[in-house]
Amino acid sequence: MRKWLKRLGYAGLTLFLLLWTATTVFGVYFTIRPRVDQFEDPDTFAGHPVESVTITTEDGINLSAWYIKASDDQAVILLAGIDGNRTSCRSRGEFFLDRGYSVLLPDLRASGRSEGRAVTIGWRERKDLVACFDFLKDRGHGYIGADGISLGAATICYAMPDLPDLSFAIIESSYDTLVNAVRNRLAMFKTPHFIAYPYYVGFGVIAGVPPWRMRPVDYVAHASAPTLVLAGDSEVEIPVHETQSIYERCAAPLKRLHFFKGAGHWDFLGRYTEEYTQVVDSFLNEASTGREATRLTQRLPHAP
Repeated sequence: MRKWLKRLGYAGLTLFLLLWTATTVFGVYFTIRPRVDQFEDPDTFAGHPVESVTITTEDGINLSAWYIKASDDQAVILLAGIDGNRTSCRSRGEFFLDRGYSVLLPDLRASGRSEGRAVTIGWRERKDLVACFDFLKDRGHGYIGADGISLGAATICYAMPDLPDLSFAIIESSYDTLVNAVRNRLAMFKTPHFIAYPYYVGFGVIAGVPPWRMRPVDYVAHASAPTLVLAGDSEVEIPVHETQSIYERCAAPLKRLHFFKGAGHWDFLGRYTEEYTQVVDSFLNEASTGREATRLTQRLPHAP
């Protein structure tokens, strides 16, 4: 009897380990799998001609993007979330075009029509943002901001040390740390956190970064551009205190925080159009006023 119980125990342990391994492999694959999509390039966007461009990153990834010019000076880069691409940012593109900004809509690596083998939740995508920024600089734009949603928001955070000349940043629903992002999602399914430990190892190997470094909350400490942090106060994936930690750690001289009441991990512009418009317009005006004040100060003659 004891012999059979012992064998049964070994069999149960083996089955548990096999299921744990399978769950880990699936979890890593589900995260990093490419989100390829095919769509037509429009001739115009909100009444403006569309230029289809290819932007090459520092590590040799070719990004596919739409460039819509509305200004010689001010421009914005719009970054989608994990399951989206440039088409997910159409409404934001129209929003900024209406305000006189040129718009760059890229597909981040391994998404849409861009190259890339893996989605890394913002870590390697930070190189995509830097390449997009350099593209706009080469086109003559001097005032360049970035607006990102979820993965796109984390991308902006990770890129802040490499973009000291960014003119403004809008961070919408960014996770604060990879560990919290995973823990919160597991909690939605009442799954214990220890199940994710092998996931961190697998994802870290593919992303090329130790999981403990994947902390957008640490990278916003390098922010120098005016920064607006947005989130829903009912997001299960990102509790309020985690968004507040990003805001508190943000080193930008001008920073603002806004929660949309009752909102989950949603598209705020689409669901809270009037409120989103008021909040973002106010922030953009503040950022622009600060820029003009800096320009005026630089023009003033220095006292002998």
